[in-house]
Amino acid sequence: MSLTHIEIDDEALETAKRLGGHRTKTAAVAKALEEYNKRLLRAAAYERFFEAAQDWDIEGAWAAHLADKETHRP
Repeated sequence: MSLTHIEIDDEALETAKRLGGHRTKTAAVAKALEEYNKRLLRAAAYERFFEAAQDWDIEGAWAAHLADKETHRP
């Protein structure tokens, strides 16, 4: 860990402490950074999957699935 001096809005920090149930400012900021990083990672993953999905043939896959079900019907 590193000691860092930053200016944070006191009211916003106290609200985060209260809503998050944190006893210290450090805990509130650490949790906020953790949640922020998770959000950024999810957004990056979403972007990667969205780009990959541009080449998917969803309708063709669904038609093949239905045809396969019909073939295996008693």
